[in-house]
Parts: sequence; C-alpha cells; structure tokens
Amino acid sequence: MENILSQEEIDALLVGLESGKIDTTPETVESEKVKPFDFKHFTISTRLKIPGIDVINDQLIRSLRLGFSTLLKEMVDITSIPTQMERFKEFMNKIPVPTSIHIFKMEPLKGNFLLIIDAPLVFVFVERFLGGGERKIIRVEGREFTPIEQKLIKKVVDMIFVELERAWRNITPVKPKYLRGEVNPQFARVLQPEETVIVNGFNVELENLSGRILFCYPLSSLQPIKEKLFAPYQIEEVIDPKWKKALERTVLESEVEVKAILGKTKITLGDLLHLKEGDIILLDKKIEEPIEVYIENIPKILGKMGIYKKYLAIQIENYLKSEEE
Repeated sequence: MENILSQEEIDALLVGLESGKIDTTPETVESEKVKPFDFKHFTISTRLKIPGIDVINDQLIRSLRLGFSTLLKEMVDITSIPTQMERFKEFMNKIPVPTSIHIFKMEPLKGNFLLIIDAPLVFVFVERFLGGGERKIIRVEGREFTPIEQKLIKKVVDMIFVELERAWRNITPVKPKYLRGEVNPQFARVLQPEETVIVNGFNVELENLSGRILFCYPLSSLQPIKEKLFAPYQIEEVIDPKWKKALERTVLESEVEVKAILGKTKITLGDLLHLKEGDIILLDKKIEEPIEVYIENIPKILGKMGIYKKYLAIQIENYLKSEEE
C-alpha cells in the first residue's frame, strides 16, 4: 500500500504534465533490437509428441524393416524421424526435384494425404527389381522417373499402404486409397498453403546410402480422432489373422527330436566287450512302468510301450512339467 500515490501527489503530477515540467517523450529504442513481425507469412516448425503417431511409427518400422530387407536382399535399418508441425507451403518448399510424391486418401478421414519417398531410395528399389547390383553413387539431379520406374515404385507404395493400414488399426480403422503420383512438388500442392500439417516418417539406411520416407497429414483431417491420437496409453495391437496362421503353420511344421528311454543300467567294460547275440541286459524299469519320452533331450511325456499297426509305439499317459512351469 506504500506505493499508492496520495491525492496531493496526483494533483502535483497533473499540474506538471500541464505545465510541461514532466517529459512525456517516449524513450528511444535501438532499431537493431526491434524486428517487424509478419502475421501473414510467419512460419511454424514445432516438434510434437503424439502417442498415437508413435504407436503407428513403431509398428511401421518393424514391418517395413523386414519387408525392405527381403525386397532389397540386404539388411535395412529404419529409424523414426521426430514428428513436426508446420505450414504446408513451408514443407513443400523443402522437397527437392525429383522426388517420388504420392497423393492418397485415408477413408473415412477427410482430406488428401501425402507419401514422399526420396529419389535415391526409388532408384535403389528400381535397380533391385530389374536385377541390378548395388550402386555406391546415385545421381538424381536433372532427371525424372521414367514410366517404367514409376510403375515399379508403385509396388513399394502398395506395400507401404498395406503396412500403414495395419499400423493404423491400433488407433482407428482406415483404408488408404491411392489417387496419383507426382515428381515435382509444384504439382502436388493439394492443400492450402497456410494449412497446418503433421509431418513424420523414417530414415531408411542401407550400406551405401540413406533416404527418407515421409508422411504428411493435414491437421484438420486428424481433428476427429485427436483424442485417440493423444491418448497416453498404447491401444492393444490387433493380431493379423494371416500372420497368426502363418506362424502356427511354421511352428507345426518344425521338426523336433523325440526319444523314448526304455530304461537304464550300468555294466562293466568287460561285460560290454563280451556281449553276444541272445544275451539279456536287465534295466532299471519294469515292463509295466511308464516310459519317459524326451523332446530335444528334455523329459516331457510319460507313456506306455506298445505296438500300433505293426510299429513300435508309445501311448501317452501323462505330461511332465518342469519346476519353472
């Protein structure tokens, strides 16, 4: 309360203003410290942490790493790129020519989405499709993709869309629908220049080169599912029935070594050397006692010895469990 002016101080201040005794000229500020702000053309580039996008990226990395390694016949390392929010025009201005740009929809979400694949990666995929070996230096300046190259890279795009649909099931069911492909960013401006977009993707690293695969999502298209995208927990992953069936088939077709131990005993080396046909060796098990069956040298089954269709056989009577089980 000590800083409040009294009535006498207020009157004296007013008199000073009227008489000109108090300087009311604003202090000058150095022009170098003042910068004009353009509200119309300002740019944004902010890193975001969106749990839903992270879940999608994690599954895409796992599936595409395996798919690309199989396709290229070499180990491929894929790492996630931090998710960015920026203006659409600023994002498109950073894309070089040529670049493999693919416009698609993700029904039932509204709006157009973009998939961008760096040119060096496109040429690597095309060479492997055509049976070529590895190339250490790939020159992309001053050339465009031929119709054959565009048709071949569409196979990679289709594979990405399959895995993208599968990864999005963790958040919400979507169906990627391919619209068209472009090489020049000028012909792929399917959104308003000032529209805000979410950009995320991966660095794809091979032995001799690396490139990016980017996804561009309009922020307005993600608004209906923003609560799911920003949920702080990971939604349970949907198990692909085809993958489950293939895994079951692989497991069931696996070969294992099975041994049935009729019994054990100990004899001297001298008795072993003098064994001849017709000799009898006494074991530590009676004929009516169950026999242990070993799977990969681990006791798993108790059974009874018998004959089935003229073959020696074991009838399972019980399953053995280890201490851990």
